Amino acid sequence: MNSQKLSQLGITNLRDIGGYPAAEGRLKAGVFFRSGELYQLPTETTTALHQQLAIKKIFDFRRPAEIKNRPDSSIPTAAYQNINLLAIPAQANPSLRNMVINPHMDHYMFSVYSELALSDSARNGYQLFLNELLTLKQPLIFHCFAGKDRTGFAAALLLKIAGVNKDDIFNDYLATNQARRQANQEILNEFADRLSPKKLSALKVSLNVRAEYLQHAFSEIEQHYGSFNNYLTTGLQLSPDYVTKFRQQFIE
Repeated sequence: MNSQKLSQLGITNLRDIGGYPAAEGRLKAGVFFRSGELYQLPTETTTALHQQLAIKKIFDFRRPAEIKNRPDSSIPTAAYQNINLLAIPAQANPSLRNMVINPHMDHYMFSVYSELALSDSARNGYQLFLNELLTLKQPLIFHCFAGKDRTGFAAALLLKIAGVNKDDIFNDYLATNQARRQANQEILNEFADRLSPKKLSALKVSLNVRAEYLQHAFSEIEQHYGSFNNYLTTGLQLSPDYVTKFRQQFIE
């Protein structure tokens, strides 16, 4: 399904991250879909996810409280797995509520990406997610609330493992800003009369991504682990042949 048809499904920030040139080929299309939340989807959308995209697994990176308030819609025959990437209460929390109450969001977003790259819960979660990928042969969706930070870093890891070049990795990451343009404006409109100008400006910052955020995460990896490959084997505790296995399975 092409990007125009995907956008017609009405799921914010939904896209196929396959098709990029990668190590000795291309990352398979129609396998890895990233998105924002799957809350209150109409029947025709869940039917399309089942029948047209053949989704068999949903990975939800949100916290339990987020899920309780806005649970995913059920997709026929698709298994569901919650991987709470930011599980420690004191950790950075890129939920909508925190976006609204934090007036220093730009500085805060860098701390979010430090947590995503280095914290125990995020590393354990990404390890679980990446290992699960090798057991799957059919299409999947991974998402959080907005599909931009927890999901964005997951997509960047996956693409880097596949051997996709840096420009394409960052272009996919930054595509969130256009993909969320309408949804972000609706959120800003909702809070326009309820927040101070300072907090509204901070909310606007938090609803978008910047290349500097993702670069910060990769710089943290380089600083703490020396290389991306060492991060995979030491930080995420993936097997030494993980990259080889991933590429054998998903590069064509």
